[in-house]
Amino acid sequence: MARDIPGTPTGTPPGTLPSVYGSMSQVIAHRGASGSAPENTAIAMTEAVKQGADWAEVDVTISADGHAVIFHDNNLNRCSDGNGLVIQKTLKELEKLDAGSWFSPFCAGEKILSLEALLRLADQLDLNLNLEIKPTIGREAETVWAIQQTLARASFGPSILLSSFNYFALKEAQSLLPHYTRALNVEAIPSDWQDRLDSVGAEGLHFASDFIDYNMIEEVVNAGTPLACYTVNDFETAQKLLRAGVSAVFTDYPDRLLLDARPVSQH
Repeated sequence: MARDIPGTPTGTPPGTLPSVYGSMSQVIAHRGASGSAPENTAIAMTEAVKQGADWAEVDVTISADGHAVIFHDNNLNRCSDGNGLVIQKTLKELEKLDAGSWFSPFCAGEKILSLEALLRLADQLDLNLNLEIKPTIGREAETVWAIQQTLARASFGPSILLSSFNYFALKEAQSLLPHYTRALNVEAIPSDWQDRLDSVGAEGLHFASDFIDYNMIEEVVNAGTPLACYTVNDFETAQKLLRAGVSAVFTDYPDRLLLDARPVSQH
């Protein structure tokens, strides 16, 4: 009998989990409800759910002692009262920082989350997660390993999607976490998008709203490949993208885009 791979739901062989795109909501909270709360924090996740979102995207990197942590930038300065590089701080050092005051004095005391802590919270909130792998260049393998180890220990009911801009991170995820749906992040949709997806074993393609190209969107959608667009904060643009066949949009303000929760007609 084949052993279960760590991080796989018990008894589920690699590659047998259904694609999350089949059940993904059309609106994904970008770093949580980051327009209303400090990004990637517990309050941003809670606020996303309050605003009606059941999916959130977060950024995962690692600490100096190899723990998976939720933080977007390599540097601590913008989103905490710390300074220096995340990867040069231990988890205990990171957890002592204030990750909320930069956004608002009402958010003082918000902490940098470990991936383990985020999973516990999201499980309680029934919040599905897109984990964007954001490794320090050169530390891709260690970052994916830390994610895999955390997922192996976690009891997590909602769905997980893995994504990254980083080729080496996605290749490592293909090896260590083959049973999770994966997506390639780009800015503009490249002409060789299918080759790029195939090269990292990714199913979905996530592109930037600054580079909307409806001809390319039509090509990808007609090929049956899931598309998602980041970061869309106005209702009209979101509706146009969804009508064009984009599966989901990432937004800082879920409540703005969930004004009408009915499925968008493709006609």
